[in-house]
Amino acid sequence: MSQHQITVERPWANIPTKQLINTETGETEVFVRNPPFSDIKVAQSGANNQWEITDKNALLTNYKNYNSKNSTNITEQELNKKFFTDGTKQFNNDRAAVINKNSPENTKTFLATKQNPVPGTIDPKTGIKAGQTSPTTANQATNPGTGAPIDGAAISKAVGVKEGTRNKFPGAAGEKPLVYPITLRDDFQDVIKFSMIQYRPKTYSSDKFGYGERTRLSPTIEDGKVSGKDTQIIGTVVLPIPNGISDSNAVTWGGADSNAAQAAIGSVVSGSITNGVSGGADAIGNLVKTVYKNTPEVQAAITGLFVDNATQQQGFLARTAGLIINPNLELLFSAPTLRPFNFTFKLASRSPKESETIRSIIRFFKQGMSPIRSQSNLFLKAPHTFQIQYLHRGKEHKFLNKFKECALQSFNVSYTPEGQYATFTDGAMVSYQITMQFSELEPIFTKDYDSSPDGIGF
Repeated sequence: MSQHQITVERPWANIPTKQLINTETGETEVFVRNPPFSDIKVAQSGANNQWEITDKNALLTNYKNYNSKNSTNITEQELNKKFFTDGTKQFNNDRAAVINKNSPENTKTFLATKQNPVPGTIDPKTGIKAGQTSPTTANQATNPGTGAPIDGAAISKAVGVKEGTRNKFPGAAGEKPLVYPITLRDDFQDVIKFSMIQYRPKTYSSDKFGYGERTRLSPTIEDGKVSGKDTQIIGTVVLPIPNGISDSNAVTWGGADSNAAQAAIGSVVSGSITNGVSGGADAIGNLVKTVYKNTPEVQAAITGLFVDNATQQQGFLARTAGLIINPNLELLFSAPTLRPFNFTFKLASRSPKESETIRSIIRFFKQGMSPIRSQSNLFLKAPHTFQIQYLHRGKEHKFLNKFKECALQSFNVSYTPEGQYATFTDGAMVSYQITMQFSELEPIFTKDYDSSPDGIGF
């Protein structure tokens, strides 16, 4: 048992159970006590509210025990349903109590505030319990009238996914990543790491009229495996850094004008919004006084512009006096942009094991970027997304750019990059060339650079 695991023993539905709760990751395993024999693991949950039955044979035995101890006659399917309604509620409460009492402060904050939190955990910084300000059902999630955030994760969970949909790939949290070439050593060679994560939409709050922030992950590899703390990671590929890497930051600016009449009308509208009808009336009165007291030039300009607006004609002053109002043309910021990134790798195998790794890597990206069908086929859910990192001796590279969460928009494979068809005796291609185009999910903001003051940043 890990030093971070705490055991909780108490019955559920008169069945003796034991829980192993990890105070670092929030992961929980549930066992049925079976003295004098070994305990039987029957269920588990990651650092979220997603539970799964791990031993259906054990469940079959338990439903017989349940009927015997509770004088009932429910079926295995009915006990299965009861576990996911009553049982998980009890196990979540026990887990939250253990974490709130024993976990480090930063762990509590992470588990309580991440997009799919551990139910019942409390953020020590705010005192807010996970789920307290977020809706827990699809109906609540789509009702912004309460002022609660619109929880896309709750909607997504209610919709569900097609049975058999893959949500765990090689290199998931706690597992070894796919590495090419298989002799690559990320502890002293510079590499690029692609970590696959399940797409999480941002949460919108109608009270704040805005969206929440998307958390940037920085997955690590410890003892050759993806850190178990990075529970959102569902797959990882590590490759050598290719040639021709670059980035390009851009924002959109455009020309815009605002003449005197528009500025005057703007002051009237602003006064009405800020101070109500009386404020708008005062602004109009002040405007009239200003025009009356000002020079003949200003009086003519303002009068001419109001004539244009009132009569829906253009160029009154140009026609009558050969004048136009200075448009005050200025270059103004209009929008950020999303950065694209392209990578090209040639993958040539030197052994059957390396051929198998290359095939798994190609499948990893192709399957990961594919849309996901809902249970009823009514919806298509967003594909998995990726966190990309340049690493220097196992740590984030200070002299290359960082990435925000990215979507894989295109993935192209050339099966004959040498210009001719060539295979090994087992049918594996001698070499492959893959080309990937990613795009970040959100723009770069000035505050993003605060997280890396000693590096290039984004």
